[in-house]
Amino acid sequence: MNLSHLLSLPLALCLALPAAAKPLPLKETLKIAAEIDKLIEADLAAKELSPHLLIPDDIFLRRSYLGIVGRIPTPQEAISFLDSDTADKRTQLIETLVASPGYDSASFNYFADLLRLQTNKEQYGLGWHVWLRESLAEDKPWDDMVHEMLAADGHTAKNPAVGYYLRDRGMLLDNVSNTMQVFLGHQIGCAQCHDHPFDRWSQMEYYELASFSSGITYQSQEARNTVKMLVEDHRKKNPPAPPKGAKGKKGKKHTASRRNADKGLSRKIYQDFRIVFKDFNKNEISELSNKPIKLPEDYQYEDGDPGEEIPPATLFGEKLSNVAPEDRREAFASWVTSGNPYFAKVFANRLWDRTFGHGLVDPVDNWSKEAETAHPKVLAYLEQVMARVDYRTRDFERILYHTSLFQRAASLEEITPGTVLAFQGPELRRMRAEEMHDSLLVLTYGNVDDKINENLADKWTAYRKSILELLSATPAELISLDKKLDAAEANKRAYQKESANLNLELRKANEAKNRKEANRIRQTLAKKRREYTQERNALAAMSMRNIGRGARAQRNMRASEYPTPFRGDHLVRQFGGSDRIIPEAAADHASIPQALTLLNGNIATTTENRNSKIFEALAEISNAETRLDYLFLAFYSAYPTAEERETFGALANDKDELFTLSRAMLTSKRFLFVQ
Repeated sequence: MNLSHLLSLPLALCLALPAAAKPLPLKETLKIAAEIDKLIEADLAAKELSPHLLIPDDIFLRRSYLGIVGRIPTPQEAISFLDSDTADKRTQLIETLVASPGYDSASFNYFADLLRLQTNKEQYGLGWHVWLRESLAEDKPWDDMVHEMLAADGHTAKNPAVGYYLRDRGMLLDNVSNTMQVFLGHQIGCAQCHDHPFDRWSQMEYYELASFSSGITYQSQEARNTVKMLVEDHRKKNPPAPPKGAKGKKGKKHTASRRNADKGLSRKIYQDFRIVFKDFNKNEISELSNKPIKLPEDYQYEDGDPGEEIPPATLFGEKLSNVAPEDRREAFASWVTSGNPYFAKVFANRLWDRTFGHGLVDPVDNWSKEAETAHPKVLAYLEQVMARVDYRTRDFERILYHTSLFQRAASLEEITPGTVLAFQGPELRRMRAEEMHDSLLVLTYGNVDDKINENLADKWTAYRKSILELLSATPAELISLDKKLDAAEANKRAYQKESANLNLELRKANEAKNRKEANRIRQTLAKKRREYTQERNALAAMSMRNIGRGARAQRNMRASEYPTPFRGDHLVRQFGGSDRIIPEAAADHASIPQALTLLNGNIATTTENRNSKIFEALAEISNAETRLDYLFLAFYSAYPTAEERETFGALANDKDELFTLSRAMLTSKRFLFVQ
């Protein structure tokens, strides 16, 4: 925070706030939320604007469920809230939702998109997925999470946070650009190839920043250590006899000969153990202290020469110098999370944008020029609040949900991205793709927030155990394992050849209409397939391949329980779900395929199936008026108005008409948008 911001704040707000070691008490949470509202409303008054009116209970209910836990409420949850006459029921609803597993689910979707998580990317993808999910669920502070990722090294089985760097394996310069954009809100990518044409960043500064990570090498030190152990074991069992009189030049020659023999043996071991170590380099990073970054050969500016080695330097904030090569990334991680003026307020602004639909500074990832905001005092205060909650996402967002701003009517005018907005109310928005998926699940299965895809964690646990056992194995155990893997590979090739021959014989038998022979061949094929499947599973378990695949969620599980990203033909992707290529790649624009999916897609059809939760309940309700109430509560989280009862009341008498009405409600703007 700069001095001008401090001078403009009330004295009470300038006092240092101690970091929270545990969730904030509700009383303090409400006090901070009220201060945010006070600052917002003072800015609005200065601009001769007024905050929007508070929304009624039904709109607040639906906004809270979609905004906090990422789904619509069930009819039962809606009735429980709407029929309650408790004075603080809005406060209690927020407290309940923020502490629920549904919040963990929605939070994971957001951060997986931000970090471009790809679950099935090698073995590290699954480990990073599980690590991220568990870190968020346990309220690990954001600065700690980021520091762990930026300083991470080693094998993914020992440190899953290395997934952040492995995600951009071999693309160091791109990773630097993403790091600045995601964590510090600066888009410096243009300076990778030339001085930034629209900002102050130079290509030299880009390479100075990249120098902090230049020591990263995608080699497995764990595998190298294991090979070294095997070489030493071999030498111990087969010590070479030095030639007689091996002194002087002869002795040096003998030593060099042994060194070359060791190198040859190392290469042979890598080749012999190719299955064991096949994927290690893809799932581990190491730090080389003698690996500087150099300017590109086409460098054209006067401040450096092509091929020149560049020492690390920061762009702003705390200036780092004379950093030891082995400490570069640790120093970089500390600078990103605590040594610059942007980390806290960029993160606070991201969460504000997630809650209210538009950043105080917008876009949220482009603070290159002097950031403009209609509420500078709010932004400065939020930076203090972030420190007060110790960068815990749940507590920070909990404060935002308790503001009066969260309860105000949405802005109905379309807001242009990148504009400076005075916040009279949240932005009207369409459901996000994952919210759409999970809301349709509610209509079909009810509340499934507590259904966890345990396959993901189980597969990761099994993989870690296999790797750690491998790394602690004795030479004899490694040799035995390698022989088993070689045998399994040989059996695989034999099965494929034998299966091809049997299928050829089966085709000939079918052409000859020899049913007896065809049945015999089918039985033989089935037996061979069972035997091979057992061998294949053993091979997969031993070689640790494709560890993330096969961990798909059941149909009644939320979007967060699936490996990410979704396939291109899945409803989540059709409604703008991210492909995890760039940060925050999700979209919410409408399209014709989306309309067709709602009308004819598998998930939508399942929702309207008469065996779904909605229609099971409707079938048991004999009163037409109550049936209409239930349908409105299910889709809109509201009771029908008197006008709606008059318009749609007749349809409630006919169950087929009611079914048609539900389809119209599913495709309506009232269902698709968050008011």
